[in-house]
Amino acid sequence: MINKRNLLGKVPEELGTKDAIHAAIVSVRAASLIKPGTRCGLNANREAIPAENGCGVADPFRKEAITRGQYFWLLLCQDEIPNVQHVWQHPEIDFAPPTVEVKLNSTLKRQAEEFGVSYEQLMAACAYVVGKDDSAPYPGTKTAEELEKAMDDSDSHDMWYEWSEESGHEFENVGSACCPEYNYPEHSIFKV
Repeated sequence: MINKRNLLGKVPEELGTKDAIHAAIVSVRAASLIKPGTRCGLNANREAIPAENGCGVADPFRKEAITRGQYFWLLLCQDEIPNVQHVWQHPEIDFAPPTVEVKLNSTLKRQAEEFGVSYEQLMAACAYVVGKDDSAPYPGTKTAEELEKAMDDSDSHDMWYEWSEESGHEFENVGSACCPEYNYPEHSIFKV
């Protein structure tokens, strides 16, 4: 059964009171960058988007932002669910899978193809480089020579700019407001 007393979103009456609730959750796909805890709704394609009056909240326990195309748990508003068991319904929302393919960032998709990796592998490699301050291990099938040529031919500034937009990571601006110059990683994305 659902949280009959609707405790969430209200101030507790006293400190130290313990309780437990069932919460209705549904797995959805992000249509754009969504930060954990953001109020969300579904667009016409049944993808999750930030929405001030949305039907739920993006999983607040996620450690990183949810990027376009990623699946995540949407915690639904407790007052809108008529009954909760392990199988449930929402009176106004159809949670069937999205009706369109995910629209991945075209620059990053092209860059991933040139490197011989998947879009997800490129996103993970960028996060690795930023988090570890080192080139990422190469998961693709290109030879060392082919990979080195692909990296030499790539526009790393475009890749890092687009990755920062998709991931929500902000690089330091070492330029000015009118002429920004971002402090992108200087070493190659993959170890050769």
